[in-house]
Amino acid sequence: MKRAAEAGEILRLGRRHDNVLRAQAIRDLLRSGSVDPRGILVVGARVAGALDLDFISTSTALQLDDCVFEEPLSMHDTELPALSLDGSTLPGLHAENLRTRYLTMRGTRCTGIVDLENARIDGSLLLSGATAMPLFATGLHVSRSVQADRLYASRVWLDSCDIGGEVYLHEAVIVSEDGLALVANNATIGGDLNLNNAFVKASGDSAAVLLTDATARNLRMSGAVLRSAAGTALLLDGAQFLHEVRLNAFDARSNGADTVRMVDTHIGAGLVVNGSVRNDHGQAFVLHRTKVGASITITNATIESNSRLSTVDLMDAVVNGELVIESSELVNRRRGHELELSGTKVGNLLSLGEEELVEAPWFSLALDGLTYPNQPQETDVWLRMLRDHTFTYEAQPYQQLAAVHRAAGHEHTARKVLIAQQRDLRRRGDPGNKLWHWFLGVTLGYGYKPSRAVAGLLVTFVLALCLVWTTNAYNGLAPAKDRGPDACSPVNRISLAADLAIPLVKLGGTPRCELANGPAGQWATGAGWVVQILGWSFATLSVAGFTGLVRKS
Repeated sequence: MKRAAEAGEILRLGRRHDNVLRAQAIRDLLRSGSVDPRGILVVGARVAGALDLDFISTSTALQLDDCVFEEPLSMHDTELPALSLDGSTLPGLHAENLRTRYLTMRGTRCTGIVDLENARIDGSLLLSGATAMPLFATGLHVSRSVQADRLYASRVWLDSCDIGGEVYLHEAVIVSEDGLALVANNATIGGDLNLNNAFVKASGDSAAVLLTDATARNLRMSGAVLRSAAGTALLLDGAQFLHEVRLNAFDARSNGADTVRMVDTHIGAGLVVNGSVRNDHGQAFVLHRTKVGASITITNATIESNSRLSTVDLMDAVVNGELVIESSELVNRRRGHELELSGTKVGNLLSLGEEELVEAPWFSLALDGLTYPNQPQETDVWLRMLRDHTFTYEAQPYQQLAAVHRAAGHEHTARKVLIAQQRDLRRRGDPGNKLWHWFLGVTLGYGYKPSRAVAGLLVTFVLALCLVWTTNAYNGLAPAKDRGPDACSPVNRISLAADLAIPLVKLGGTPRCELANGPAGQWATGAGWVVQILGWSFATLSVAGFTGLVRKS
């Protein structure tokens, strides 16, 4: 080994019968300094004894590929240019505070812990196809990328790590039998976090993927499968992603409080979801106070929950672009809503696929406080959704829908929405006001159709005409005092009818014809009181309707 190291040659021992190297010999050679600049290059050796390189600082690179270590490798506070353990098998690697420019463990099989706590790698960390039981790398600093595709681990800890480039976990399998699976709280990742086609499973009430307060450019989980026995499958509270979060062909399931949780999460561009998100004992998709710079798009997704709360919960979320739910199935197997949009702010198009949702066997949603700038394509469907698919009456969703139509110049549609609001209020509001609401709806269209009161006033006038003519036929009319016998001419009878029916208008000045004191006149006097009450009522309603007093109240 010494001759090969001095010559800069690779020592290949894989096919030799005697391939045992003493760990102490490797340590002594590494410390000697009498090695070619290419370092110690060994392939296929069986390393006997404990290789202890703690606190060694050397300029010699170390390559121990396809080797078998009998005891764990210890590298506490070790500093060396490069370390390669590709294809090797070892019981454990303890490399806290390791300092190197290059660390590769591709295909390495570690039956114990790989401990890289506070290690600093001024290049890339290569773990493709490696096995770690578990990988502990809290405080890890990597200047470039971490390539860990096809990694198999019992747990991965990346808390407070600082990685300058990408983190590749394509097709990784992380299965924890004791708590959390993938943890990267407060991690700073300069590039993308890629978990495409990964399988991550946690046990107990722990999260499968936990990225609280983490920062990355993109989160990509296309084809990822997440499982948590009684916790959250994907937890992104307080995380920040400069561009996108993509959950394409995503499959997450848990039995905890929620399956996918994003509270106070910031996404610079868009959130894309399609696939399956299920929870057997809680909420499925929670995005409280999440801020999305562009759009949220949920398409071809099946999202199921079993909760008294909502299946998809976007309470107080801010979406600067579009919010689109299309060709998706939302199911809540308990009494909660399928969709919660209370306090949500949408900056552009709002499309919930409402035509499909309202046709579901059971669908409910909460919309109080939801704001959006553009009118929906199908206002009638929205009105049906507000009326039949919300648990309680709320005024704000109707007012918001009317406001966007009014802003677009659709005044007729806005009035239609507001009338529908009043009908819903009468149906589900204060029971003591139902009769009054019914009366305002019939007579004024709740203040949005004051012409109905005018029509009622005209009908009252016609009734007054009929009353006056009928009374005259039975000799119930008489000339007023100091008037001639022709004072009850047809014109004067019309004037008398107008005085009875239209209290705000007096035609003809001093009455010329009046009701007589006989039986017909007395009967007509009583009927005239009814006509006058109707006249005053419709006149008052007309004024209130045209001035907007009813709508304001």
